[in-house]
Amino acid sequence: MRRPAMGQFVSLLFADPIDALKLLFRQKFKGKSVMNRIPVIPFITIFVLFCGCGSYESNPKITFSHILNDQSEWHVGAVKWKELVEESLGDQIAIRLVTNSSLSKNNQRTELEMVQAGTLGGSWESSILLTIIDPRWTVWSMPWLFDSYEEAAKICDSELGEEMLASLEQKGIISLAYGFNGFRRLTNNKRPVVSLPDIRGLKIRVPAIQMYTSLYRAWSADPSQMNFGDLIVALREGAMDGQENPLHVIRSSGLYDLQPYLTLWEYSFDPIIFCMSKPVWEKLTSEQQNAIKKSARAAAAFQRETVIQNEAAHLEFLRAHGMNAVTPSRENIEVFQSASLSVYDEYKSIIGEDLLRRFREATMP
Repeated sequence: MRRPAMGQFVSLLFADPIDALKLLFRQKFKGKSVMNRIPVIPFITIFVLFCGCGSYESNPKITFSHILNDQSEWHVGAVKWKELVEESLGDQIAIRLVTNSSLSKNNQRTELEMVQAGTLGGSWESSILLTIIDPRWTVWSMPWLFDSYEEAAKICDSELGEEMLASLEQKGIISLAYGFNGFRRLTNNKRPVVSLPDIRGLKIRVPAIQMYTSLYRAWSADPSQMNFGDLIVALREGAMDGQENPLHVIRSSGLYDLQPYLTLWEYSFDPIIFCMSKPVWEKLTSEQQNAIKKSARAAAAFQRETVIQNEAAHLEFLRAHGMNAVTPSRENIEVFQSASLSVYDEYKSIIGEDLLRRFREATMP
């Protein structure tokens, strides 16, 4: 059989780089392998540069992940986004949704790193997690900064909110929209918490953000940072007495089976961010990018409304499944707020005085 000449090999490189690479290792002609006929290191360098030259993929595949299960409101937003993209682009893009951060072994930090690297196409990420790569995102979680979902939405959709989204591009993330995780509520298995003395000594799991550790210590609790994927086991084994999360997470994760006491307060707000991998994003056409962004914004709006509308139903469900839900009095909330002031002093320099001031001014009546 006649073996291909070098010219055919080079033509194949431009037509199909992957097949060309296979040929590099397998094809032999005139009794010698291609490896012996081509300076390997320069060729590999050229090959890598060629493959990474930024050409568009004809039918890209995007894997989109999040830490919660398929019953969560994070997943509601992900499903809506997938539907909208498919309506807009047809089969131009194949979207795969992954729950429970299963590709990163339930580890949110690893998931975020995979998005930055382009291993994952995108993910919902809490503003809390984003503090790992930019501490300024702590501002969203500061205690009693927001009074209502309406107030939070106003900031998300403002110029200030857009600035925060744009700031992530330098970290390898194209952030497209804000969804809601919600206001975080406290649960525990020891006693109702309605006043500052009630929380003292409780072992509370908090997310991997130093602000919550500082806050719960200011309240004389015993906080421990822990990945959400490890929480259920820690509660079952008694390593933790309690945790804090929005109502929909408490319900969808089955925390009501382990935590009989629920404190209803709006002490900390938590948006989720629709994150796309910058390396993946840059391989899309402008038409695909526009469709994905438009769909992400519409899906995020749908997801937010779902969170708000379902709050009452979640609370009713949790009470029906045995949770004792209590609401601290206005006077007791003010005591908690006074005990939280040291956290604002501590994080002023971390967040930046100007950014913190702008957020506080934007949320003032």
